[in-house]
Amino acid sequence: MCGIAGIYNSGGIKDADHSDLDRMLSGLIRRGPDGEGRFQQGPVLLGHRRLKILDLTDAGRQPMTSRNGRFTIIFNGECYNFAELRTELGLKPEDMHSHTDTEVLLEAWAAWGEACLPKIVGQFAIVMYDHVEKSMWIARDRFGEKPVYFHRSNGRFVFASSIPALILSQNVPRELDPDTLKEFLTLRYVVAPRTVLRGVYKLPPGNVLKITENDFQIKTWYEPHFDSNSELYKNMSKDEVIAEFDRLLRQATNRCLTSDVPVGLLLSNGIDSNAIRSILDSQGSKVGSFTYTYGNDTSDLQARIALDNANGIMQTNGIKNHRYSFTSGERLSAMKTAFANFTEPVGDGASLATWLLLQKSREHATVFLCGHGADEFLGGYRLHQDRARYRMMRVIAGLGRMGGTKTLDRYLSGAEPVQTRIRSFRAASRDESPAAARHLIHRPLPIKDFHEMYQSRDDDVTDGYLASIDALYGRCRPGANDLDRMQKVLVQTFLSENILSFADSVAMDASVEVRMPFVDRDLVNFAQAIPSKYRAGVLPKEGNTKLILRAWGAKNMDNEIVKRPKESFDFGSLRPMMAAHGDELRGYVLDSSAIRRQMPGIETWMNRSPDYFRGCWQGTLWALLSLGVWCQANGVTDGGS
Repeated sequence: MCGIAGIYNSGGIKDADHSDLDRMLSGLIRRGPDGEGRFQQGPVLLGHRRLKILDLTDAGRQPMTSRNGRFTIIFNGECYNFAELRTELGLKPEDMHSHTDTEVLLEAWAAWGEACLPKIVGQFAIVMYDHVEKSMWIARDRFGEKPVYFHRSNGRFVFASSIPALILSQNVPRELDPDTLKEFLTLRYVVAPRTVLRGVYKLPPGNVLKITENDFQIKTWYEPHFDSNSELYKNMSKDEVIAEFDRLLRQATNRCLTSDVPVGLLLSNGIDSNAIRSILDSQGSKVGSFTYTYGNDTSDLQARIALDNANGIMQTNGIKNHRYSFTSGERLSAMKTAFANFTEPVGDGASLATWLLLQKSREHATVFLCGHGADEFLGGYRLHQDRARYRMMRVIAGLGRMGGTKTLDRYLSGAEPVQTRIRSFRAASRDESPAAARHLIHRPLPIKDFHEMYQSRDDDVTDGYLASIDALYGRCRPGANDLDRMQKVLVQTFLSENILSFADSVAMDASVEVRMPFVDRDLVNFAQAIPSKYRAGVLPKEGNTKLILRAWGAKNMDNEIVKRPKESFDFGSLRPMMAAHGDELRGYVLDSSAIRRQMPGIETWMNRSPDYFRGCWQGTLWALLSLGVWCQANGVTDGGS
């Protein structure tokens, strides 16, 4: 795991480019504290900061050049199946200069070109320079575990692993983009290729970019494909499907253990991470676990430990299980420090809980496994159950004919006095169009709040605020059922842009690596192809989600854990923090001139009673806190003329 940065200058690399790379690499030190490397040839200047995971010797330094001398690579991520790829290439360990996955990927590209990408199991952002063509390629993994941001102007292309590093380069704008701000307020993230900054872009997951002196192309090499009607597992018995799931989950977990540094497990109170714990225990692994709780004193922690002991989570087979408690003061302090260092702003309280946990845990391990991805690929959210309720409400489908889509969207977005979930029910029950389907997952902030923030009564104030979601729904496979469509868009939005984004940010800020067995290529292919009855049940009842995981858990885990409702690392409600520290929290937002310029009514909105900030309103508050701190820390301007 590393930090990468570079420049492609069609006019040739200049002294100013070297100065820019110096600054960008200095902004990536936490991503790669163990070394630095550079490469220059023709129009290309590449830089790399290394975090040692595989082959701790200097043989693993980057950039690396292929054996045939044609390609040079910088690589951020991990290729878990590099040994298998090395064999497929006809190479032996003694043929290599190092024991790294980077060198294998380099030779794979030299042999197969971009066709090597589907062969890779892992997380990655790969930059490859072709000395013959004088072309540079940048490829991103399937779901966006490793980020790449870029800016392009006047024949100069600049990229980096984080926006704070990228904007250290000359001429990269630091202006808040008003067109993406509304999307950010609603989703709490921005969908690629856009970001919160004007002129700064991120390469979408599953995409590859190629740049030459005269050309610039981006194309998709991978896209999620959920198909409940696939023939692959249709005729298998339930026991056969469970057995295949068992094989793939164990394979995925073991792949993630490949490391030359200590490995740990981020353990929540739910089924996902405990499934990984169960596999590790069954194999006699001594990988320790790390758990977060919060409270005002140690008695809260002791109560949680006692509860967890009763629930059977604490192990007694010699494994060290670390548990950390954080007071409200520590959490408040973490908010400002963590948000300032994020790769890009993400408004999710779970990000801060994970940041706190990794800051404590990094003294014990450098690689951490976690349960991210299970909910998205296996159907684990309440909204997957809600789809049954939505279907039943199609009896009021005539709502969509009350004056066209504009009227409906106004009604659903809160211009009428109805509750958020009712709005969502009615939206989804209207029809199968993207405009309606987006409300299944993304319950938007009511229009009245936008009116207040922007001091505008114009209903057009929200125009385009969910255009990215509409576009993704529009690309769903024709004939796909509602669960397949919902999961595909959820993976491309909430998983890629929220969970994986903040997981990378908090891990890199602690100079550690986070790995996710549930995002494994082969396990994901299985999850996308099994019948929907193995993912989320039709009836909206407790425990009717992640059915394949629960069925597997019934054979491999304590039954009490299997039946638990969804749990995650929780930062706690913002309402008591607003009540106790309201002035400080409001300052995080209101001290940003960029935010105040775009939303002249934001002070009125922020001064509401703490009890107001629940549901979608708490989510928007998280987004604003994240954005405000991040903008101030990175010198973001208002973008005004």
